[in-house]
Amino acid sequence: MTFWGAQWASKNSLSGGGAPASFKGFANSTSTTPAECGGAWTSDPGNSSGPPAAIPEFITVIVSSSVTKNGSVLSGNNRKLVIVKIDPGYGPSPGGAGTGTVYSIVCQ
Repeated sequence: MTFWGAQWASKNSLSGGGAPASFKGFANSTSTTPAECGGAWTSDPGNSSGPPAAIPEFITVIVSSSVTKNGSVLSGNNRKLVIVKIDPGYGPSPGGAGTGTVYSIVCQ
């Protein structure tokens, strides 16, 4: 799966319709801390969501069924939370795509 990168919108199909091309994969904030299924998130377009410089071997990823853009704010729902084992090659710029394999489902 692709969880980060310039091609996020084209690499991920959503049941609620297509995602804005400006969404690259990281949320700025979630409606609950930590994120929960049934919650929501918001972000900024492109690299302005503040992706981390490095990530651990396993991360929790929010799976959304819809992502929308209203002005300069992107938002989406927390349809699922999954644990992803990261592939080599992640980088904090949108060109350093973050990919991995779903290891387990936390909630759905």
